[in-house]
Formats: sequence, structure tokens, C-alpha cells
Amino acid sequence: MNISTSTILQERRRPHQSAQREEEDAAKLYFGPEFDVRQTSHDGTEAPLIALNLSETRLLINAALQQRRRDNEGESSGDINDEDEEDFSNSNEILRKTQEYLSVFARFKDEQTVSAAEHLLKSQENADLHPFEIAQLGSLVCEDAEEAKSLIPSLAYKKNDEELQVLLDNLRRFG
Repeated sequence: MNISTSTILQERRRPHQSAQREEEDAAKLYFGPEFDVRQTSHDGTEAPLIALNLSETRLLINAALQQRRRDNEGESSGDINDEDEEDFSNSNEILRKTQEYLSVFARFKDEQTVSAAEHLLKSQENADLHPFEIAQLGSLVCEDAEEAKSLIPSLAYKKNDEELQVLLDNLRRFG
């Protein structure tokens, strides 16, 4: 490593932080500017925030690994399944542990149920939900509205207990 002697004793610049910066608070859905509902890309275009639940994350990782395997082997292989997940990640311990975690805790196991749950959570009657709330509802297995509101406090301002219970019951049908 090449270290310049002119910078050894100099302090690094610290990022400018506003004294009035709000503290991050999931109950108020404030996660900092990098999690604003409207995201601006490097080229200046706006896009909605995407927050994935564990099941969606599992599907995306498996699809990426399957594509990498096809690219490396130059052949098309069948769909990935639970037994294949371990084979794909042998080369990377962190990836393997992530896949183990997702295999245990991903609520919906196949693409059809993930898609059905996403459709339900992003339906018109749930349009007021923040992407974080949608991802949490898709990941957590809440038994009742009270439990959901204790784990996702911001739901208390958007759904009454009856509406939330219907949503939880409908989610339970998929997984």
C-alpha cells in the first residue's frame, strides 16, 4: 500500500451533518434519506423505494446464483430447490449462512406464493402502507393485529385492528 507522508498526521474531513437531523425511528417511518419513498438514481430519474421481504430476497438470490451457475457452466439447468441452495453457495461462507437463514425464515417458499402475497400487500386497499411495512408484514408471521402493531408500530396509524387482522389472515393462507 502506498501511503503519502503528507497525510499521516492530517485529520480527515467529516461529512457535514445538520444539527437538526432527525434520529432514525421505525415507528415514525423515518429511516434516513437513503430510504425515502421516492429514490433518485445517479442519472437523476426517480423511482419508488423497493424493500424486499425475506421470501423475495431468497428468490432473488437463488435466481442470481442459478444464472451465475449457467454462465459458469455454459449450460441450462433446472429450477433451484432447497437442496441445490447449499451446492451453489459452497464458495462463500457468508452467502451460505444467508441462504440457510432465508431457508428457515422465508415465509413463502415458491414464486407463486411470493407473488400472491406481494399482490395482496400491494393491493389498492393497502396503498397507504410504506414499503418497509409491506416488507415486514411479508416477513413476519404475526398471529394477530396486536402482535403486528407491536412489531411494526407505524401500522397503528394506518389500519384498525379488524382491517389488519383480515390482512394477516389472508397472508396466512399463502404460507
